[in-house]
Amino acid sequence: MKTQPYALLCGLLIGLFFSLPLLAQTLTPEEIAKKAAAEKVKKLAYVKKYSWLAIEEMRRTGIPASIKLAQAIVESRSGTSHLATEANNHFGLKCGKEWTGKTMFRMDDDRDAYGFLIESCFQSYATIRESYMRHSDHLMNPAKMDRYGYLFALDVLDYRAWAEGLQKGGYSTNPIYAQILVQTIEELALHEFDLRALNEMNAGRN
Repeated sequence: MKTQPYALLCGLLIGLFFSLPLLAQTLTPEEIAKKAAAEKVKKLAYVKKYSWLAIEEMRRTGIPASIKLAQAIVESRSGTSHLATEANNHFGLKCGKEWTGKTMFRMDDDRDAYGFLIESCFQSYATIRESYMRHSDHLMNPAKMDRYGYLFALDVLDYRAWAEGLQKGGYSTNPIYAQILVQTIEELALHEFDLRALNEMNAGRN
């Protein structure tokens, strides 16, 4: 009988804990629109700052600049994530077995044998340009041909197929990753950088 008040209190505390996120999300339409506008400004600032890197890598490797920029924006929260600011890692690449460079450890989605979350090892770079190049190397890695190899046979202007291929290849565990990439590309007109890079590539062949 003495455990009943305790159980009731626990139930109330648990209910409060799960209701807090809902209370925090009760924004007005005006507040939601203002927040979305601020996010878009941040994304556009990122594109203005790093689009040249995406074009450079597209010319070097054939990976669409739109895909490169969209992934960087999503993975690094437009360059503001802790991993991006402290390790210049804009694509969320983990260490893996082959990485021998600098590292940064932080909680992500890795678990131990008992199912508990443990710190994940992420690659750390000296420059953001290195991050862009390592991302290209990751997709072109011969050991990952079964996951990403066929992407390089796709039309370089077909960003939708590239986005779907990255999701199928397991780049992210998010079930709507491709949709998020496509939405980001179309919201910011990132496919225009694909056309610019392609024109530069064709001009260079003439």
